[in-house]
Amino acid sequence: MQPRHHQLQTEPGTRPDEPGREDGPRADERAGVVTALRLGWWMADAYHHARTTAPDDGPAGRPVAPRSKLSNLTEMSGRQRMRMYLDGVEVALRQIAALTRHDGAGPSTAAARSRIREVGDDRPGDVEALLVALDELNVDVLRWAMARDHRIGIAYRLGRSLADTVRRCDAEQLPQRFGGRQDQLRRWLDELAGVLPPYAAPVVRHSMASWTAAVRAAAAGDPGEAELRDLADELRNQGDLWRSVLTGGLHPRDLLDEEHYAIVARNLIIRDRRLVVRAARGICYPVLVPLLVVLLAVVGVSATAAAGSPATRAAVALLGLGAGLAAVWRALAGPALQVAGEVNRPLLHGELVVQMAGCVDRPLTAARAASRARRAGTG
Repeated sequence: MQPRHHQLQTEPGTRPDEPGREDGPRADERAGVVTALRLGWWMADAYHHARTTAPDDGPAGRPVAPRSKLSNLTEMSGRQRMRMYLDGVEVALRQIAALTRHDGAGPSTAAARSRIREVGDDRPGDVEALLVALDELNVDVLRWAMARDHRIGIAYRLGRSLADTVRRCDAEQLPQRFGGRQDQLRRWLDELAGVLPPYAAPVVRHSMASWTAAVRAAAAGDPGEAELRDLADELRNQGDLWRSVLTGGLHPRDLLDEEHYAIVARNLIIRDRRLVVRAARGICYPVLVPLLVVLLAVVGVSATAAAGSPATRAAVALLGLGAGLAAVWRALAGPALQVAGEVNRPLLHGELVVQMAGCVDRPLTAARAASRARRAGTG
């Protein structure tokens, strides 16, 4: 089934995300925030790579003859990989400087690059010096980003923390990853919601809450939840999806199909019905009942005072009653429909977020399926 997301309105406060629809300072701010988030993730990966992988020149005696295919990212030497990370940092810094109209000098990667050239397997002190240089670069980037724009600095911190949260780990380390750090990540997502791609912040926040609940339930030994080892196996895949959503590479609405929209429509109808019942109860006694009493009294007096036969008086009463009911309807229908439209926007937004977060949570679903299969096999 093909997605039909263009049939529903976009997130409140945003324009339809069509190419070329958004320009000017608002677009630059969004691009700067997204680039800073990528930069934070990139820096965290660079530091982790330097801590866990020796930045060597690759296997000794590498053949000079051409390979059967081009080398892949995983086949790069540790030293080449570190240079690639620093190249990415420089590109991101130039992009942010252009988006924020900054002409001054930004953070320099020269110190870290010099440490990469010096480091070797037989000199562990050089690795420590490289880590210190990378951390100093991180501090310089953070200071520079916060000075350019507060939200760009927040985005840099968000990307860095998210990368550290979803990094591959053992099952025993997983509960610590989803401890108090999640509260700070949610606060940053709330602060950046207006400048991140549409629906990105609430969808990732909702998905993160699902993961936090799953990890805590698994740590407590809940037999109905996925096991910690299965959650740990899928954590990096989930992180890649979060990054794609937050940086605009994946619009979560593109994951929805007709079945998801049918669920949204059904839930909206149920909620609207409840709202109508509650509104009717709130309006009926304090507003409608007095109006109807006054209307009936006026109609009764008019019919009694009218001259002619009983049929004429009945016609006068019916006409007066109809005109009065029409006036009441015109007085109440316009504001009521306007209120209903305002109420339905956040309801639609909330229902879409729930469905999109469920689609983004595919790694969590896979972890639960793996745990169920293992339990069924051992049972």
